[in-house]
Amino acid sequence: MRFLTLGSSAEIGASCHYLSVNGCGLILDAGADPNSEGIPSLPRYDLLRGAGSTAPRHVFITHAHQDHVGGLPTLVDEYPGIRVCLTEATRQLAEFMLHASARLQRRRFKEGESAHPPLFDEELLDIVSSRHSTHEYGESFPLLHEGQRLSAQFFDAGHVLGSAGVLIRFEEDDRERSLYYTSDTNTQPQAIIPGGAYPEPPIDILVMESTLGADPQAEHSTRADHEDAFCEALKAVIARGGCVLVPVFMLGRAQEVLSVIQRFKNNGLIPKDLPVYTAGGMREVSNIYDQTRLYTPRIDQAFKVSRVRQRRFPFRHDKILSAMQSPAIFVLASGMMFEKTLSNRVAQLMVEEEKHAVFVVGYCKKDSPGRRIQEALDQGLDGVVLNKEAGMQPLRCQVERFRFSGHSNRQDLVALAKRLHPKKTVLVHGETAARAWMADAVAAACPDTEVILPEAGQVVEL
Repeated sequence: MRFLTLGSSAEIGASCHYLSVNGCGLILDAGADPNSEGIPSLPRYDLLRGAGSTAPRHVFITHAHQDHVGGLPTLVDEYPGIRVCLTEATRQLAEFMLHASARLQRRRFKEGESAHPPLFDEELLDIVSSRHSTHEYGESFPLLHEGQRLSAQFFDAGHVLGSAGVLIRFEEDDRERSLYYTSDTNTQPQAIIPGGAYPEPPIDILVMESTLGADPQAEHSTRADHEDAFCEALKAVIARGGCVLVPVFMLGRAQEVLSVIQRFKNNGLIPKDLPVYTAGGMREVSNIYDQTRLYTPRIDQAFKVSRVRQRRFPFRHDKILSAMQSPAIFVLASGMMFEKTLSNRVAQLMVEEEKHAVFVVGYCKKDSPGRRIQEALDQGLDGVVLNKEAGMQPLRCQVERFRFSGHSNRQDLVALAKRLHPKKTVLVHGETAARAWMADAVAAACPDTEVILPEAGQVVEL
């Protein structure tokens, strides 16, 4: 088996990996870097041609976040016969997210906000939809290829709605082998989504994420601890007449945060009439959460995100300032506060006011505005650059971090590796320091496993 990372790096960005199994080409995710644009944001599909690799026959989309699905239309355009394997919930979410991305790319190019023409349009997305092949968790399905015995099976990854790990079974050297790709995974329950499910051990090859490998604090507190602290911090900001910005990913973190806020209101911990502002795309994703709640893993199937009272975000500058005159919560994308997003725009308005607060509730990649504001606080800096055009701004607002992550902490990942007992462990989807820590920890916990840290473009024989 040949393994090749096609993402712009083996770190967090465009998540995409190629496998050649008995002459059958498989792709694990087809993401785009959300912090980049145009061709540079895409995986290096050209490496497939350059390496003389077998053309991919199947692509597995594990969930609908941009960094795992944003490069799918380009892949399908290049390999029109490819089958797109995913869960039904991910199919619905991916179709919405990709159409929204097409519209955004077109608008930004037309208005001169981006020098990069759109990577795809709605016509190509119709072709992508025709290639979809949906499968339920636990269903073993064949990967037909010239008589070879290959099969795949999805397991609930516990990350966001529809997220899946992928188990691939194949024969090699007259014996059955297996590879399990965790993608983004969470072994612990969240507010809406329960913890993940995993295949029975042992497996031969584990391809595992490393997102929180360099975050020791995440392993020393529970989700309940952070929810309690989040509530107390909210109450303090409300008491002084301030507003709270909660930057979130439109898919997953937004719905989780809204669920927690509603629970606080139901329990009388914060005022029931406290305004909660959200924007359109987030509402559409929440509708998909609600529509699929009876046939996807849930902690409470009766809960509907749409029942959380929300006000529409006022896009006009004067209306935003008016909304900020009294206590309110702004739950806005993007989670990393990238420039030209609503969360970045509101953060610029809040950052210089002591009464306001920015509550970061998830992972922020290196050099993102979300990471910069945390580092400014940690280093005791007086200012922060949230937007290059705005330049340095005084940092006077309260900044807090609460761990509502959809990713497993590093000790849970090590425990998962130990449980699955792989012969080889390939660490992906993490910053350099995160993967390095994970490599040492997995090697110590699983002395019989060979730990591999692939570089982008490096062909690894598994």
